[in-house]
Amino acid sequence: MKEYRKDILNAKDIAYMMDPSVLKLDTTPEDVDHMVEIAKKYGCGTCFCWPCYYPQLSAALKGTGVAFGTSLAFPSGQEATSTKVYLAKEWAQFEPAEHDMVMNVGLLKSGRYDECLADMKAVREAAPDISMKVIIEAMLLTDDEIRKACELVIESGANYVKTGTGFSVGKPTTLHHVKLIKDTVGDRIKIKVAGGVRDLGTLLKMYKLGACRFGVGCAAAEKILADAVAVGHDIDINDIVIDPSEL
Repeated sequence: MKEYRKDILNAKDIAYMMDPSVLKLDTTPEDVDHMVEIAKKYGCGTCFCWPCYYPQLSAALKGTGVAFGTSLAFPSGQEATSTKVYLAKEWAQFEPAEHDMVMNVGLLKSGRYDECLADMKAVREAAPDISMKVIIEAMLLTDDEIRKACELVIESGANYVKTGTGFSVGKPTTLHHVKLIKDTVGDRIKIKVAGGVRDLGTLLKMYKLGACRFGVGCAAAEKILADAVAVGHDIDINDIVIDPSEL
């Protein structure tokens, strides 16, 4: 995906940065159709769903300008590397623009960095032409672990570090996480936030701190997009105030 940094955002800019998803355990084909309609209406960047619906979602997005993305090892990250590699290749038939891969956080937390890195590199090598994000599940990590995770993601050759899956109940991505990641990676890799973006104000603060993509459940995405349109004017990011206590 083409990314940009702007001081002035309009509703279309905000929509493009958003990747709506339908990833509840009771997601239906009708939920997928509804997400597609929302994404088309506002011009979202990419859509995500469960693998059983990939044929439906990929076909529905053809010619819309909204990209199709897959999730590898979602949400645990602890499948075998061979499974992740197989799926990256298998899902190529649907022509995804992006793979969002979950890091094996258990390997990271145990200090088995070489194995953690090899897992990511194997997927990168299996799909070298597809944009790759690695989900580090920041809300389960210490600050030092977040820094190490970011360095490993960069070393893997991925295009983005992504904060979370949204499945760590009660532990959202925070402004502190985004600032810490940005301070660590600088401009070496792009940042996607997921897990905890529920309103426009939070999204704008995270954008100001350095995030450029936002994975949001479809219901929350629909509300944020409607709120962005309702603002009725362009938004100057320099006017967004972040209290130091939030960091």
